[in-house]
Amino acid sequence: MLWPLWSRFKSEKSVLSLRSEKTSRQTTAEILSIGNELLIGHTLDTNSHWIAKRLNELGWTLQRVTQLRDSLDSISSGIVECIERKPLMLITLGGLGPTHDDLTLAGTARGLHKRLTLNEEALGLVEKHYRRLETRPKLTRYRTKMATLPQGATPLPNPVGTAPGVIIKKSRTTIFSLPGVPSEMKAIFRSSIVPFLKSFSATRPVEMQFKIAGIIESALAPILDEARRKYPELYFKSHPRGRETGPRPLILIHIYSTRLASGYKIEDAAEYIIKRVSASI
Repeated sequence: MLWPLWSRFKSEKSVLSLRSEKTSRQTTAEILSIGNELLIGHTLDTNSHWIAKRLNELGWTLQRVTQLRDSLDSISSGIVECIERKPLMLITLGGLGPTHDDLTLAGTARGLHKRLTLNEEALGLVEKHYRRLETRPKLTRYRTKMATLPQGATPLPNPVGTAPGVIIKKSRTTIFSLPGVPSEMKAIFRSSIVPFLKSFSATRPVEMQFKIAGIIESALAPILDEARRKYPELYFKSHPRGRETGPRPLILIHIYSTRLASGYKIEDAAEYIIKRVSASI
């Protein structure tokens, strides 16, 4: 039943996600996504999902995504706990605006034991933005709040919004703070964070995806366990598609390297799984 699928898999390898490049497992990252709206189910955290994809494409290992409330205690303790884990990079999302609940920079300053100070470069970026909107912009305390950064921080230009991004270093961890508005987050990420990511010798893991029809996940599980023992340098993940009680169960198999591995091992592992499934039904 599955041999036609295997033949198609062999002929379509060029369209599979297959890469065999060197990788550095030291390039680790974490995300702190900040906002009450995330924790009450009002807003879906699509920002972290988008960043996770970009990090994987550039060979970085995202180790943790944490959602925090808009509170100084939550943010500062989140910063402290993350720094203790020593990721190479930490990205905070949200809480850079002018309102009372935008507390990311104050919480970061508290967590890093630094003072908040008005940053002239950041103030210039904020003023430049408002000059495009108003003839005589006034730098109110709400607007200058967006230019008040932890001491030692550097602002990052925001090409499509008001609040600058922020970068600051603590021990081995470089902290980037980005706005929560997706268009602003993406713009700053592309212009300021991607060059930082690319400065390290990291490339994405070797990986492949293919589909198997006609078997349910519980029947596939022992075969995947066999594959894990046979190929310990690879990671295997099954993703059911549709209902098990449907006329033709379908499972997406995702294989990727957890250590340096060449492309042929991925292909060999895929062939092994499909042959074992074929023999079992």
